[in-house]
Amino acid sequence: MAIDAIGKNEQMAPMQDQVRKTYQAAAPQQQPGLNVQQNDEPVSVSIQRSSSTMGRLDSFNEQKNLMARNIRTTSDALATISEAVGGMKENLGKIIKNYPPFPPDSSERKEILMSYVSLRKEILNMTFPPPPAALYEKNATPWEKLGYTEKGSIASSIPEVSSTATDSEVVTASKILAELGSAVTSAQKELVGFVTD
Repeated sequence: MAIDAIGKNEQMAPMQDQVRKTYQAAAPQQQPGLNVQQNDEPVSVSIQRSSSTMGRLDSFNEQKNLMARNIRTTSDALATISEAVGGMKENLGKIIKNYPPFPPDSSERKEILMSYVSLRKEILNMTFPPPPAALYEKNATPWEKLGYTEKGSIASSIPEVSSTATDSEVVTASKILAELGSAVTSAQKELVGFVTD
């Protein structure tokens, strides 16, 4: 049972010669490295922007840019609301935490209440952009707690306090502002969650 190695090589040699001859007989343009012409002219490619694919990509980019702009403006508005509500609550806290309490006709108490009234007027004059539709549809609760209206106002959520308000009115307004502050924080978290999802 000896293997005849010479016989096998003899059978493969004609096969290799046949492949080589077929390759050499191939057309010159099919042979790599032969008859290659180098062209140093620049090549330009143009894409027609009117194609349906490019149109869809443009539309997609526009939608994403619009959503990003809405998210940014909503975030800025929430930060402004948070700052104003914090300032209003702080002003009322000065009255609540003062011991001995201010007399009702105290000029310092009236100044604090007037600063509250002026901050409230600023917020009443502000309009806020609507939250992104997808975010609002996902969870409207934070926006409802803020008292957000279609006109872009949250004025209905901010308690009115006059410069002659009693201590109980001040305490009630402070509690409402605390709830409003937590609603703003909740809306900010909802916005961040929407962006990161």
